[in-house]
Amino acid sequence: MKILFSVGEIEKDFNANTKIVLQVAEKLALQGHSCVIAGVCSAFPCDETTAAGVVIKRLPAIAPVVKSSEKFERFVLQSADRNSARRQFVKKHPLAGVFQFIRYTPFYREKTEQPRYLKQIKQLVSDFAPDAVVCVCKPINSLETVINSDIQVPMYIWQLDPWGLHRLDNPDGKAQIIAREISAFTKAAHIFTTPVLLKQYSEHKEYQGLTEKMTAVEFPNIRPDYPQAGKAAVNFDKDYINLLFSGIVADEYRSPRYLLKSLSALFDTGEKVRIYFMGTNSSVTLDEFISRYPDNVTAVEKVDVNTAFATMAAADVLVNISNIVDNQVPSKIFDYFSMGKPVLNVQKIPDCPAQPYFDRYPLRYTMKENEISDSGKLTEFLYNTKDRYLDFSQVARIYSGATVDRVSSQIADTISANIPQGE
Repeated sequence: MKILFSVGEIEKDFNANTKIVLQVAEKLALQGHSCVIAGVCSAFPCDETTAAGVVIKRLPAIAPVVKSSEKFERFVLQSADRNSARRQFVKKHPLAGVFQFIRYTPFYREKTEQPRYLKQIKQLVSDFAPDAVVCVCKPINSLETVINSDIQVPMYIWQLDPWGLHRLDNPDGKAQIIAREISAFTKAAHIFTTPVLLKQYSEHKEYQGLTEKMTAVEFPNIRPDYPQAGKAAVNFDKDYINLLFSGIVADEYRSPRYLLKSLSALFDTGEKVRIYFMGTNSSVTLDEFISRYPDNVTAVEKVDVNTAFATMAAADVLVNISNIVDNQVPSKIFDYFSMGKPVLNVQKIPDCPAQPYFDRYPLRYTMKENEISDSGKLTEFLYNTKDRYLDFSQVARIYSGATVDRVSSQIADTISANIPQGE
C-alpha cells in the first residue's frame, strides 16, 4: 500500500505527535508499504528519506516566514538564555519578529497557509498516487483543509489530541467547533482515535453513528529501541537522586507549582534530591523555584530527540505532570514506561485520563493536587526505587496495545480492508 500522512506541520525537530506518526510509518515501511509524511516547515524546509525508507517532506511556508524563522533559529543557537530568546530577537530584528508573529495568527493560517498547504498536498497526491491519505489532528492544516478538499483518495483521520470535546481552548464544547469536527468525521472513511476520546464520543448524541467507523488506538510509544546515540544533556551527580521532567512546562495547563512545593519540603531538610526540567519553559512558577533553590531545581533547554532519550535513560526518576484536560493523555508517559524507570506522577484533576495507565505501572508514585502531599512517602519512594527498573518484556506485556507493532497493524489492516479488491 501507499500511504500519505498529512501532519500539518513538521518543524526541524519532530514534536510528540509527529514522532508518533514517524514511528508507525517506519514500521509500515519495513513491512513493505510506501509511506510519505508531509507538513509545513517554517524553518529549513527540506526532503529526507529515513533509513527505513519513509519519505519526509518538510514543505516550505511563504518565503518571508521561512526566512525570519531560519534567522530566529540561528539566533537561538547563539542565545545564552533560550527562554527569553524570542523577546531578544524581536527587539533586535523587529521586521523578522513581525513575521514570527504573523505565522501564529488565524488570518495567516486560514488565508495563506492553509490554501498553500492544500495545493502542495494535492500535488503530492498526484505525484505519489497514494491508496490512502491519513490526516493527523491537530486541525490547523492536516484535518479540515484536506478532508474538505476534492481529493479523490480515501481519507482517514488519526486523532491524537481532542478537538471538539473538552479541549483546553474549547472547555464547554462550543457548538460551532463540534459541528466542524462532525463534518470532518462524516467525510472520513475511518477515524483512529484514543480510547478515552472514543468513550466520550459514544456518550454524546451529536456523534451518534460516527462511532461505528472509529477505532481506538493507543499512543504507539512502547518500544525497546529508543535512540540513545546522543550524549545526555545533563551530567547527573550520582550522589543525588536525579529527577527529570521532559516536555513543555506551562503555568496555564501544566503548572509545576504543586510538584515543586512538595519537593521543597525535601530540599529544606537537606535531602540530596535534584529535579531537572528539559524542554520548553513557559512557566513563571518554575523560574521562581529555580531562584529559590538553585542547587535543586534546574531548567535545560529543548534538545534533539537522541539527546532527550539519552538524558531520560541516565536519570534516576522520571517525572510526569498530567494535563488539566479530561480526555488528553500525555504521550510521553509511554516513553517513560518503555524506559522501565521509576515515575513520579502528578495528578492534576480527579478523573485524570492518564491515571489508569499509571495504576498498572509497578514503579510509580502518584501525588494528587487536591491532597496534601506526604513528604515521608515521597522520600521513601525516591530512595527505594532509585536503582530499580523494569525489564522491557514486562512493560510490553502490561501495555501490549501501545506497541508500534500493534498500532501500525490496526491502521494498515483498516486501510487495506477498505481498498477495493483487485487494486
